[in-house]
Amino acid sequence: MTKRVTSRRVKIHRQYTYDQAAMALGVSLQTVRGWRREGLPVLTSKVPHLIIGAELKAFLDRRSTKSKLTLTLEQFRCMRCGGPVAAYGGMVDYTPFTSERGVLSTLCATCEGACTKFASRAQVDALSHILSVTFCNSR
Repeated sequence: MTKRVTSRRVKIHRQYTYDQAAMALGVSLQTVRGWRREGLPVLTSKVPHLIIGAELKAFLDRRSTKSKLTLTLEQFRCMRCGGPVAAYGGMVDYTPFTSERGVLSTLCATCEGACTKFASRAQVDALSHILSVTFCNSR
């Protein structure tokens, strides 16, 4: 699972080398270099290459907002595809944790990867009119 990186640790009026940025954010040097390949602007006219703090903060903010995804009741987020997908065959398993809340599990209709999301009992009742819900024993 990927680590969440907060942009609050970045000082916008400072310039960072790759090492300094990695230490400030608590990530590896390879992660910061990977961000450059993903579009992080870097000053490459001199060695060592520098990352402007304001650009680093803006890049991290864009990455965090991009990962937020709003799903409708019948949609799931696929762990492989990463996007909103429908349940494979219209079948969903519900495993309760408490009397009010549990986990919905299904397979992705696109790649057959695992899809899960938390749901309240009321959401499961509403979903049972749309999809075939199987109630499993509690964990």
